[in-house]
This record gives sequence, C-alpha cells and structure tokens, in this order.
Amino acid sequence: MRLIYLTVLAVWLALPSVALAASVVVPDLYKADVVTTDRNESTRQAALRQVFAKVLVKAMGSDGVLQAPQSGLLLDRAQALVTLYRFEPIVAPPPAPPAPIGDSTPDAEARPTEPRPTEYRFIAEFDPRAVQMLLRDAGFAPWPPRRPLTLVWLTLDRGEIVSGEAREQIQAFVSEAARMGLPVVFPSMDLADQQAIQAADIQGLFTDQIMQASGRYDPAKVLVGRIERGGSLWSARWALLDSGRQYRSWQETDSSLDALLATGAQTLGQRLLAQYGIGGGTVEGADNRVELAVTGVRSVDDYGRVLNFLTDLPPVSGVALVQAGSGRLVYRLHTTASREQLRQSIELGRVLVADDYATPTDLLGPGGPMNYSLNR
Repeated sequence: MRLIYLTVLAVWLALPSVALAASVVVPDLYKADVVTTDRNESTRQAALRQVFAKVLVKAMGSDGVLQAPQSGLLLDRAQALVTLYRFEPIVAPPPAPPAPIGDSTPDAEARPTEPRPTEYRFIAEFDPRAVQMLLRDAGFAPWPPRRPLTLVWLTLDRGEIVSGEAREQIQAFVSEAARMGLPVVFPSMDLADQQAIQAADIQGLFTDQIMQASGRYDPAKVLVGRIERGGSLWSARWALLDSGRQYRSWQETDSSLDALLATGAQTLGQRLLAQYGIGGGTVEGADNRVELAVTGVRSVDDYGRVLNFLTDLPPVSGVALVQAGSGRLVYRLHTTASREQLRQSIELGRVLVADDYATPTDLLGPGGPMNYSLNR
C-alpha cells in the first residue's frame, strides 16, 4: 500500500508495513521561499519579509496572523530570527540551435550562448523556538509541528473518488493546505480501497462505510467532499468526521473550481484550529485554570518532557506545578481553551495517555483534575 502525504513542501511515501499516525510532524514549517528577479540587498530584505510572512502563516495555521494590528512588528523581526538564507538561480533551458541551411555550418557568433538566470529562488529558514516565543509574546498561540492528519475522500462532478495519484485534479486544495501547514492524505484507491468503498458512499455520506474504509489510514479526522458543477457555478458539500462518526457539514459555491478547492482547505484549517483550542486569533480572552494530574513521572528527564509538552500546548499561557509526590504531579494550566479542547490537543501529542480509572478527585466534578499518565 502506498500512501501519499501532501504537506508543506513535501510528498511523503509510506512503506506498506508502516501504519499512519493520527498525528504527524509537519516538516519545514519554519522554512519557505519566494521568487525574485535579482540578488541585490534591497531585494533580499524585501524577500526575507515575504518568506517570514509565509512562515508565520504556517506556524499559526491561519492567515489571521497577517491581518492582526501587530503583524508589521512581527515581520520587522525577520532579520533577527533568520538562521539561513540563500539565492538559487532559476535557469531556463538553452534555446535550440538554429537549423543548418544546406551544407553550411553555423559560425561561432550564431551559436547559442549559455543562458543567464533571469529569476532566483530565495530560500530562508528561521529559528523555530524564537518564532514561537515571538508569536506568544505578541499574544498568539502558535500551532505545534505535530498536527492532526486528515484523510480526504472527494468526488468531482459525480466522478470516481479522487486518489493521491490524481494530483493535477486536487492541486488547488493541496497547495492551500500546504500553505497553512495542514497535513492531509488522499486515499490510494488500490484494490483494498475499491473493495471497501464506492463513490456513492461518499456522495451519500454513508458514515459507517466511510469510517470503516478510513481505518487503514489511521487519520485524526476524515474530510468528505462532494463537488458538482451546475451551470456556471461549482458547489461543494463538505463534512468533517471524527472517530465517533459525528460530523459537521458545510456548503460552499464558486465559479472557479480551483477557488472552491482552496476555500475548502481554508475552512478545514479553521475548523481544526477551533477544535483543538487554537482558534483563528490570539490567546486573549477568558483565562481558564485547569488542573492536570500526571502519573508515571520517575526521573528528571520525565519531568522535563512533561513540562515542555504542557508549555507548548496551544493555547496554554502558563504552567505551574502545584503538587508533587509518589510519581504523581499536579499542574495548573492557564488557558483560553475548554477542557474538551485541551483533551484533544493532549491526545494529539501522544506524550500523555488519559487514565481510564477515576480518582477520588473526580468526585469534585468538572473542576477536578484531568488525569493522565506518561506515555512510554
């Protein structure tokens, strides 16, 4: 089975024996590029800001960071946070030599010369920790590199299910998802998929059949799309499913198929951000205080692993240890997320595992600690 991951700047090929994870680490989140026409200093400075803008969008998973009042101040920090940059020439292929006339041989002056580059690819990388700190200091909650994997079942104009091989059909969706740092995978539609699901299952939104066919991909979320053309407009019906077969649906229309696909990817990103407690804006809002108990912490390394994980959870603005003893730590988290949003973000990271048993503190109700053990 070959699975094609469509992400920021890469297509990952998974071996048959490798099972997909419900969450994946998105590569090159803090690296991007733009095309320039020269390599002078003013061009470099302008290109650096443009690349940093792309990185901020990927780090947040949303364009909202560039629409905020403080976006200009953030972009001003590009020079201080860049760790590596370079210009790569984009050279057009040399023109074909002129055809000889009769038996004559073209003289040296008529022979084509080596083409000079007329465009350059400016590539820059930025310090991930520094960018995250910059965003947090500005009031944003950056999205960690480990993000939910979404499997996309899609039919176009009552046709067959789109596979990962049909990249030209879905390029607008793939490009927009990559721009926002969303890991998505399309089914391979090999013999196993063809036996497990039909286009009619997608078009009819038969959730049982869809979720059963999705199991082999082990996604965090399943996006189902049905796109059809009616007159001059394209219309899309989308549904985002979870493991419980519950879903949220929405519809969109556009005269351009590519624009409709791009909008679908944008809406997917917005819904994932909201679901995992990140939201489309900043961390400003009500400050909830949630206690979280962790067992199985046996060493200083364990303690550091848990603390780093909780500190990086979006949108956690503060972590305080309030109780420690017998391998059990109790933290108080300051966050704008709900307990359910925190639960989903914690499960996504797979550092902590929810305890199945109840403790006496659970009798306190919703205000009691959330109970977890360290995953080993």
